Amino acid sequence: MASQPLALAQSPPKSPAVSVTRRNSHCWSELPLDLMQLILERLGFADFERAKSVCSSWGSASRKSKPNNKIPWMILFPEEKNYCLLFNPEDKEEKLYKTQHLADDFTEINCLATCRSWLLMDPSLKNKEASVYILNLLTRERINLPPIWDRRFYSPILWIDEKTKDYLVIGDTLLYLKKGDKSWKQISEGIQDDMVFKDHKLYCLANDELRIFDFSGEFPLQVSRVSVGGGRVQPKILSCRMRLPNIPDHVQEVRTRENVVVTVRGDVLIVKSESPFLSETWNFKIFKMDSSNGLEEIFSLGDEAIILDLGITVLAKDQDGITSNSIYFTGDEIGWYECDTEIFVFNLDSKKAEQLPPLVSSSVSFSRARWFLPSFRND
Repeated sequence: MASQPLALAQSPPKSPAVSVTRRNSHCWSELPLDLMQLILERLGFADFERAKSVCSSWGSASRKSKPNNKIPWMILFPEEKNYCLLFNPEDKEEKLYKTQHLADDFTEINCLATCRSWLLMDPSLKNKEASVYILNLLTRERINLPPIWDRRFYSPILWIDEKTKDYLVIGDTLLYLKKGDKSWKQISEGIQDDMVFKDHKLYCLANDELRIFDFSGEFPLQVSRVSVGGGRVQPKILSCRMRLPNIPDHVQEVRTRENVVVTVRGDVLIVKSESPFLSETWNFKIFKMDSSNGLEEIFSLGDEAIILDLGITVLAKDQDGITSNSIYFTGDEIGWYECDTEIFVFNLDSKKAEQLPPLVSSSVSFSRARWFLPSFRND
């Protein structure tokens, strides 16, 4: 934003006999603090960073404000590096932002889950005896979990309170751990195909059944159990003798996947994806839970977009960098582990999936890509 004066209406001319000093303009740097904050908090991250450099007054106001971030960012984990690269979809220049040094033992660590700017990190790839910990990738604050982690967990849930640092970790075997706990507690039996945690409720999808647990009390309580069956097919993989030469393995597999998604309004969606044999295309169908706990297929998300990695929808209307009525996903989320660092978007209008701009077209290799919602602090 340029530092230019705002022209004001001129006062009537005074008598020449009277000497008066008057101001004909007002500078951006002299705006009231509360007005500066209102402006700053309406800006996305990139514009917020530019506004901070307008002058010292705007820089001071920025320290009491934070960017208006409604769109998730992508986090990339370079192999054998102690930092991450962040991609902001709103940035038209498609820049990658490098974080500061995160930890000496950050290399070869697996990110299991995200919650805003917090990451659930598993260092067992490098050190089998090391404990899982929670890390804020912007502030480098670290919270070590008790050394009682079950390494069989594949896709756990992380939730943390920004102020109190109370946390909740839920494994896909339906074990959970809260701050202060010394041992894992079992909710129920079974391994979950997919889980989402939102507004203190855990949505679990497994074996054509959706179960909802309420974590707002001292102990989790199951509040719903609904059948969501109908056409679910397990992944089919050709035997090694039938493999075709010079064709990637993931193209020779029929893969199907179901994900649970919670919308901005709190509606529950079941997203079914399929990649046919010898095809690099995807087919998606979306079903909405109705008031009678039945499934109704829907064909449009309206002004929203699905971020499959987070299990949520976000408002995409009038937002740069994200397209409404679309599904954003990585290869890992639909079972294409060979493509887990590639980012795709499926447009429900055109029924086509496209790879997002090649952000990692360099000699650096990446182990994983994830979406996260940054929580910026400026104090």
